[in-house]
Amino acid sequence: MTTEFPPIDRDKIPLTAVDEEAVRLADVLEDHPGVSGVTDSGVQGDIVFTAAGRSWVLDFQDGPDGEVFQDPAGAPAPADGPAADVLRDVVVPALLAHSAYRAAIADGDTLTVHLATGRHYTLALSPAA
Repeated sequence: MTTEFPPIDRDKIPLTAVDEEAVRLADVLEDHPGVSGVTDSGVQGDIVFTAAGRSWVLDFQDGPDGEVFQDPAGAPAPADGPAADVLRDVVVPALLAHSAYRAAIADGDTLTVHLATGRHYTLALSPAA
C-alpha cells in the first residue's frame, strides 16, 4: 500500500525560512537519481521521499536555542562519518552536489546540513509510517 501525500505548497505566502529551505531541499532530492515521490508530508514530518525501496521522513530539529537555523560554529566536519544507508548513499551526495550546501554530515539517523551562508541545521531521518 502506497500512501499519497499532497505536493509541496510553493504558492504559500509568505514562506518562512524553514519552508523555503524545505522547498529547496525537496527540489535537490527530487533531482537526484534514486529518489522519487518527494513531498511535503504535513503531519508526518517536513519532507517525505522514497529511496532504497521505502519511504523516509526528514524532520527539521530545533537547535539548542530553540531555533532551526544555527549560527556558524567552526569549520564543518567531513561528510564521511557513519550514517544510515539512505543518508550516506542518497541524501548526502545530493546535497554536496548543490552550491547552496557547504557540507552535509551524517551520523546515524541524524544529518547536519551546513549552508553556504555559514549557518547550519539538523534533520532527523525516520521511516515513513
